[in-house]
Amino acid sequence: MENRLSSEKVVVSAPMSFHGSAARIWKITDTDNTVKRWLVFVPVALLLISFAWIVVASWYLFFGIWLVPYRLIRRGDRKNKRDKLRHRELLAAIEKSGADKTLGL
Repeated sequence: MENRLSSEKVVVSAPMSFHGSAARIWKITDTDNTVKRWLVFVPVALLLISFAWIVVASWYLFFGIWLVPYRLIRRGDRKNKRDKLRHRELLAAIEKSGADKTLGL
């Protein structure tokens, strides 16, 4: 696939949300082989997403409202993780460009 930065691969949405569960499961479809992707990984991912959404819907019906404060705190933690990764990537890019200028590249 394309070269993506580590911070671009981080899913900020909660694992027990519809978007978060789908985004995490959909990562299995990231492959260079398009035939394998569409014949194997996409159907499996769609099946897993369907199952996960049933679990998430039942989770919301029984426990979801009680866990809103916890989910907000955890989302902040995931955003901080992504921001730290972005910062490291930026520093690495700056160091690399500084090294290139020093070497005359």
